[in-house]
Amino acid sequence: MKHIRYIVMVYVMVICMVFCSGCTSNHNSSSDLNTDSDSELSSIISSDDELIKKSEGTIMMGFQPADKYEYTYSGSEMNVPLYVGTMDNSENIEVAAMLFLNGEVQPYSYTLNGKVSEKQMVHYFTLGPNETINFTALVTPISGEKGDVIGMQFATVFKSDYLPEQDGNTSFGNCGKINSTICIPVNMQASGINETKADIVKTTITDIPEETMAMLEGLVTNDTDNPLDYSSYLKIKTEDNRNCLYSENGKLNLTLQIYGGKEVAKKITFFINNEPVKVDNCDYCEINTTTDKMTVFDVCIDVSEYKELCSFYAVAATSGEDYLIQDDTTQSERCLLINK
Repeated sequence: MKHIRYIVMVYVMVICMVFCSGCTSNHNSSSDLNTDSDSELSSIISSDDELIKKSEGTIMMGFQPADKYEYTYSGSEMNVPLYVGTMDNSENIEVAAMLFLNGEVQPYSYTLNGKVSEKQMVHYFTLGPNETINFTALVTPISGEKGDVIGMQFATVFKSDYLPEQDGNTSFGNCGKINSTICIPVNMQASGINETKADIVKTTITDIPEETMAMLEGLVTNDTDNPLDYSSYLKIKTEDNRNCLYSENGKLNLTLQIYGGKEVAKKITFFINNEPVKVDNCDYCEINTTTDKMTVFDVCIDVSEYKELCSFYAVAATSGEDYLIQDDTTQSERCLLINK
């Protein structure tokens, strides 16, 4: 189907993601991941058969086939047929399913087998081997003004219930990874609810570090290609380059970096255990990206009500009509939040 951006083939790719060998309670570690030898990396991979097994499988998802992929909101609830399925998995898989509308996480209920679910930001499906579920999302836009044309995306999180152990390999492999469709247009003949609140963060525009550019250039085979022309990247800056985050007195202070792609408006939402959380009492951060530059900003998130170990990531989605310029939904690295 042409509107599927990704079909998640999750096998050998995990090998390149299991290098995060562990978190300790002391986050001032001076160890450097780049010093891992091939033998050490092989040891990590071979000793973590469980992560490799959990990362196996294929998720298929998207909008159900239609004559055209376009919706109109005229004040009545929109019916949006969706599907999510699995292949090549030997055990049940939990999949989180969400919609992004105008760059924001869109609450929805859904109909399945004649029953209507509760309205939630994120829904969870447990799928058996080679199982597909067709359902219809019931959507009342929370964002957008009359006369706007905004983008809507369907996104899923593969094996959303996976959480690594603090003292072992803290990599998520391919578990917890977001995959999304391209944006389809929603013509707003009526205004949405528009009760969400944006955090307009202070940003700093910097050059992209040389080591980052060197890494990106190593991912393309054509010397004339600039990897920043067609891909954007969202990174959470950590002191030791590992995928562990540490709160202090119930607060999580983060520095984020976004770079690549076109100059567009982005809304950035933060997720703990796959559920969106407030940042400075707001629903999301709003920034504008700059071509061939890195945008850096800080946030503070209250995590005092969460358990000691949680999953954490951020997602940047294009807002307004900028989805016509670049419609990717970019997930940061998946981190283990150690909440003391």
